[in-house]
Amino acid sequence: MNLYLYDHCPFCVRAEMVANYKQVNQQNIYLANDDEESCYKLIGAKVLPILEHQGDAMGESLDIAKRLDELGNPEKIIEEGGHAKDVLEVLNQVNFSINCLLFPRNIRIGLPEFKTQSAQDYFEGKKEKIIDMSFATAMDQTQEHIDKVENALGKLPSLSLPSDRENTLSWDDVLVYPVLRNLTMVANLTFPDSVQAYIDEVSKLTQTHTYFDKAI
Repeated sequence: MNLYLYDHCPFCVRAEMVANYKQVNQQNIYLANDDEESCYKLIGAKVLPILEHQGDAMGESLDIAKRLDELGNPEKIIEEGGHAKDVLEVLNQVNFSINCLLFPRNIRIGLPEFKTQSAQDYFEGKKEKIIDMSFATAMDQTQEHIDKVENALGKLPSLSLPSDRENTLSWDDVLVYPVLRNLTMVANLTFPDSVQAYIDEVSKLTQTHTYFDKAI
Protein backbone atom coordinates (compact mmCIF):
# COMPACT_ATOMS: atom_id res chain seq x y z
CA MET A 1 0.00 0.00 0.00
CA ASN A 2 1.48 3.34 -1.09
CA LEU A 3 0.54 6.78 0.21
CA TYR A 4 1.78 9.58 -2.04
CA LEU A 5 2.32 12.81 -0.15
CA TYR A 6 3.82 16.25 0.16
CA ASP A 7 5.23 16.87 3.61
CA HIS A 8 3.89 20.44 3.78
CA CYS A 9 0.39 19.64 2.51
CA PRO A 10 -2.31 19.82 5.22
CA PHE A 11 -4.57 17.55 3.17
CA CYS A 12 -1.80 14.96 2.99
CA VAL A 13 -1.33 15.14 6.75
CA ARG A 14 -4.97 14.12 7.19
CA ALA A 15 -4.23 10.81 5.49
CA GLU A 16 -0.93 10.33 7.29
CA MET A 17 -2.55 10.96 10.68
CA VAL A 18 -5.18 8.28 10.15
CA ALA A 19 -2.73 5.79 8.64
CA ASN A 20 -0.36 6.07 11.60
CA TYR A 21 -3.06 6.12 14.25
CA LYS A 22 -4.82 3.11 12.73
CA GLN A 23 -1.51 1.26 12.40
CA VAL A 24 -1.83 0.76 8.65
CA ASN A 25 1.21 -0.79 7.01
CA GLN A 26 1.68 1.82 4.29
CA GLN A 27 4.72 3.19 2.50
CA ASN A 28 4.91 6.97 2.39
CA ILE A 29 6.21 8.25 -0.94
CA TYR A 30 7.04 11.96 -1.22
CA LEU A 31 6.76 13.27 -4.76
CA ALA A 32 8.62 16.31 -6.05
CA ASN A 33 6.28 19.27 -6.14
CA ASP A 34 6.73 19.68 -9.88
CA ASP A 35 6.16 15.98 -10.62
CA GLU A 36 2.88 16.24 -12.50
CA GLU A 37 3.38 13.03 -14.48
CA SER A 38 3.16 10.65 -11.51
CA CYS A 39 -0.09 12.19 -10.29
CA TYR A 40 -1.70 12.07 -13.73
CA LYS A 41 -0.67 8.45 -14.20
CA LEU A 42 -2.27 7.50 -10.90
CA ILE A 43 -5.55 9.47 -10.85
CA GLY A 44 -5.53 11.82 -13.83
CA ALA A 45 -5.02 15.01 -11.83
CA LYS A 46 -2.20 16.95 -10.16
CA VAL A 47 -3.36 16.52 -6.59
CA LEU A 48 -2.16 14.77 -3.45
CA PRO A 49 -2.60 12.74 -1.31
CA ILE A 50 -3.11 9.62 -3.37
CA LEU A 51 -3.66 6.16 -1.92
CA GLU A 52 -2.60 3.19 -4.05
CA HIS A 53 -3.92 -0.13 -2.77
CA GLN A 54 -4.33 -3.49 -4.50
CA GLY A 55 -3.89 -2.00 -7.95
CA ASP A 56 -6.34 0.87 -7.46
CA ALA A 57 -5.53 4.53 -6.80
CA MET A 58 -7.78 7.13 -5.19
CA GLY A 59 -7.59 10.82 -4.33
CA GLU A 60 -9.51 13.19 -2.02
CA SER A 61 -7.99 13.40 1.45
CA LEU A 62 -11.09 12.64 3.51
CA ASP A 63 -12.08 9.74 1.27
CA ILE A 64 -8.57 8.35 1.73
CA ALA A 65 -8.73 8.91 5.49
CA LYS A 66 -12.01 7.02 5.72
CA ARG A 67 -10.61 4.18 3.63
CA LEU A 68 -7.57 3.96 5.89
CA ASP A 69 -9.91 3.92 8.87
CA GLU A 70 -11.60 0.87 7.36
CA LEU A 71 -8.30 -0.86 6.60
CA GLY A 72 -6.62 -0.15 9.93
CA ASN A 73 -6.78 -1.56 13.43
CA PRO A 74 -10.48 -1.71 14.42
CA GLU A 75 -9.55 -1.21 18.06
CA LYS A 76 -8.24 2.26 17.24
CA ILE A 77 -11.49 4.20 17.26
CA ILE A 78 -11.83 7.62 15.63
CA GLU A 79 -14.39 9.71 17.50
CA GLU A 80 -17.03 11.61 15.53
CA GLY A 81 -16.23 15.13 16.71
CA GLY A 82 -18.46 17.82 15.26
CA HIS A 83 -16.78 21.09 16.28
CA ALA A 84 -14.10 21.46 13.60
CA LYS A 85 -16.25 23.89 11.62
CA ASP A 86 -16.21 26.43 14.47
CA VAL A 87 -12.42 26.26 14.77
CA LEU A 88 -11.77 26.44 11.03
CA GLU A 89 -14.15 29.37 10.68
CA VAL A 90 -11.88 31.46 12.91
CA LEU A 91 -8.72 30.35 11.10
CA ASN A 92 -10.28 30.97 7.68
CA GLN A 93 -10.68 34.63 8.60
CA VAL A 94 -6.88 34.94 8.55
CA ASN A 95 -6.26 32.53 5.69
CA PHE A 96 -4.46 35.17 3.63
CA SER A 97 -2.01 35.84 6.46
CA ILE A 98 -1.53 32.10 6.99
CA ASN A 99 -0.67 31.70 3.31
CA CYS A 100 1.73 34.64 3.39
CA LEU A 101 3.52 33.07 6.35
CA LEU A 102 3.60 29.49 5.10
CA PHE A 103 4.11 29.66 1.34
CA PRO A 104 7.64 31.15 1.38
CA ARG A 105 8.67 28.96 4.31
CA ASN A 106 7.53 25.73 2.69
CA ILE A 107 10.42 25.81 0.24
CA ARG A 108 13.03 26.95 2.79
CA ILE A 109 12.95 24.30 5.50
CA GLY A 110 14.35 21.28 3.68
CA LEU A 111 11.20 19.33 2.83
CA PRO A 112 11.50 16.33 0.48
CA GLU A 113 9.14 17.69 -2.19
CA PHE A 114 11.39 20.74 -2.64
CA LYS A 115 14.80 19.11 -2.98
CA THR A 116 15.29 20.45 -6.50
CA GLN A 117 15.36 24.04 -7.67
CA SER A 118 12.80 23.24 -10.33
CA ALA A 119 10.35 22.03 -7.67
CA GLN A 120 10.89 25.20 -5.65
CA ASP A 121 10.43 27.40 -8.72
CA TYR A 122 7.26 25.52 -9.71
CA PHE A 123 5.72 26.05 -6.27
CA GLU A 124 6.85 29.66 -5.96
CA GLY A 125 5.42 30.61 -9.36
CA LYS A 126 2.00 29.20 -8.49
CA LYS A 127 1.73 30.45 -4.92
CA GLU A 128 2.95 33.99 -5.60
CA LYS A 129 -0.07 34.36 -7.87
CA ILE A 130 -2.36 33.33 -5.02
CA ILE A 131 -1.02 35.90 -2.55
CA ASP A 132 -0.33 38.47 -5.29
CA MET A 133 3.16 39.27 -4.04
CA SER A 134 6.66 37.85 -4.13
CA PHE A 135 7.82 35.44 -1.45
CA ALA A 136 10.44 38.01 -0.47
CA THR A 137 7.73 40.61 0.17
CA ALA A 138 5.68 38.12 2.15
CA MET A 139 8.68 37.36 4.34
CA ASP A 140 9.24 41.10 4.89
CA GLN A 141 5.64 41.32 6.17
CA THR A 142 6.09 38.43 8.61
CA GLN A 143 5.35 40.33 11.81
CA GLU A 144 2.18 41.87 10.40
CA HIS A 145 0.84 38.43 9.54
CA ILE A 146 2.02 36.88 12.81
CA ASP A 147 0.02 39.49 14.71
CA LYS A 148 -3.14 38.64 12.80
CA VAL A 149 -2.72 34.89 13.18
CA GLU A 150 -1.92 35.14 16.89
CA ASN A 151 -5.06 37.21 17.38
CA ALA A 152 -7.09 34.46 15.68
CA LEU A 153 -5.43 31.72 17.70
CA GLY A 154 -6.47 33.54 20.86
CA LYS A 155 -10.09 33.44 19.70
CA LEU A 156 -10.26 29.73 18.90
CA PRO A 157 -13.01 27.72 20.55
CA SER A 158 -11.84 25.21 23.14
CA LEU A 159 -9.95 22.31 21.58
CA SER A 160 -10.69 18.83 22.89
CA LEU A 161 -7.46 17.08 23.84
CA PRO A 162 -6.94 13.39 23.07
CA SER A 163 -6.07 12.90 26.74
CA ASP A 164 -9.57 14.09 27.63
CA ARG A 165 -11.08 11.20 25.63
CA GLU A 166 -8.89 8.24 26.55
CA ASN A 167 -6.19 9.14 24.03
CA THR A 168 -8.34 8.67 20.96
CA LEU A 169 -8.28 10.58 17.69
CA SER A 170 -11.34 12.44 16.42
CA TRP A 171 -12.42 13.50 12.95
CA ASP A 172 -12.22 17.06 14.26
CA ASP A 173 -8.49 16.48 14.82
CA VAL A 174 -8.11 15.24 11.23
CA LEU A 175 -9.48 18.58 10.01
CA VAL A 176 -8.00 21.00 12.55
CA TYR A 177 -4.56 19.69 13.47
CA PRO A 178 -3.00 19.92 9.97
CA VAL A 179 -3.67 23.66 9.81
CA LEU A 180 -2.21 24.31 13.25
CA ARG A 181 0.70 21.95 12.68
CA ASN A 182 1.84 23.86 9.59
CA LEU A 183 1.96 27.09 11.57
CA THR A 184 4.75 25.58 13.67
CA MET A 185 7.16 26.40 10.83
CA VAL A 186 6.83 30.11 11.68
CA ALA A 187 9.48 31.24 14.14
CA ASN A 188 8.34 33.66 16.86
CA LEU A 189 4.67 32.80 16.39
CA THR A 190 3.30 32.21 19.89
CA PHE A 191 0.58 29.64 20.45
CA PRO A 192 -1.78 29.88 23.43
CA ASP A 193 -0.92 27.20 25.99
CA SER A 194 -4.09 25.25 25.22
CA VAL A 195 -3.34 25.23 21.48
CA GLN A 196 0.27 24.22 22.09
CA ALA A 197 -0.92 21.33 24.26
CA TYR A 198 -3.32 20.27 21.53
CA ILE A 199 -0.62 20.28 18.85
CA ASP A 200 1.76 18.32 21.08
CA GLU A 201 -0.81 15.66 21.98
CA VAL A 202 -2.15 15.08 18.47
CA SER A 203 1.37 15.04 17.03
CA LYS A 204 2.38 12.32 19.49
CA LEU A 205 -0.83 10.32 19.04
CA THR A 206 -0.57 10.31 15.23
CA GLN A 207 3.22 10.09 14.99
CA THR A 208 3.31 13.14 12.74
CA HIS A 209 6.10 15.64 13.14
CA THR A 210 5.80 19.36 13.72
CA TYR A 211 8.19 22.02 12.39
CA PHE A 212 9.30 23.71 15.58
CA ASP A 213 12.87 22.54 15.03
CA LYS A 214 12.90 23.96 11.48
CA ALA A 215 10.97 27.19 12.07
CA ILE A 216 12.17 30.35 10.32
